[in-house]
Amino acid sequence: MDSSKRTLLKNLFGLIGGAAFSAASSSNAASHADDALLREIAERNKTDPLIGAKVGSKEITQRLLSAMKGERGVHIESILCALGALAGYSCQASIRAQAVARGLAETANLVAVDTKDGRRYFFGNHLNKPLAESQYSVWGLVGGGAQHAGCIKALDVGEIFKHVSETMGSEAFGQPRVPEKHAPQDLPLNYVHTLWPKLLPIIQKFCPNPEHWPVLLGLSIQEVISMGQQVLDPCMASRLVMESAIPMSKVNLAAP
Repeated sequence: MDSSKRTLLKNLFGLIGGAAFSAASSSNAASHADDALLREIAERNKTDPLIGAKVGSKEITQRLLSAMKGERGVHIESILCALGALAGYSCQASIRAQAVARGLAETANLVAVDTKDGRRYFFGNHLNKPLAESQYSVWGLVGGGAQHAGCIKALDVGEIFKHVSETMGSEAFGQPRVPEKHAPQDLPLNYVHTLWPKLLPIIQKFCPNPEHWPVLLGLSIQEVISMGQQVLDPCMASRLVMESAIPMSKVNLAAP
């Protein structure tokens, strides 16, 4: 691993693990502030079921912007890749958590596919719904955000799904197909392995309902697309996000 990646990982672990809303805050003041905000979210949830996702998305965006900021600022492609990867995997994590809550096996609503190299991937209608087939799906939020930022030509997500299925078990799997000048600094899978365990407690704090995890991250993606529209074409931003999200929704994170 080169020095720039080591520095990035150090920043990610340090900044995401600290500050307000950390899972184990040692500050009584911060704890009281957390409790007050969460009570307010719970109250407003009665009229706006997505309020936790909306507020939590801002927290996730700011944490990643701080953690991924380098000497030349934030590399917009990298943060979009990271968020896309997290959003994709959150769909699978959400399905698992919902199954457990209903007393089912964790993977009861997922279809497992094993490849010749011994790896396992997950598919199924339950997984596709939060990923691309509902109003507040990851793709619904990403596509809407890109369109609002000025993207006219809709992304062919069906082609990305097809590519992901065809590349399972190969080195091409999970490699975003974007021009070199827009390549992220790391792979989607590495972002998921690094960030998901750190961010999940924060996501759960804002969204106790697992169904809203992908929504929170989709809203964060919308915010970053809007923030970076003068630097990165929104159409390219949406491609990068979905090229990261779709394959990461399939991975077995427990595998080495």
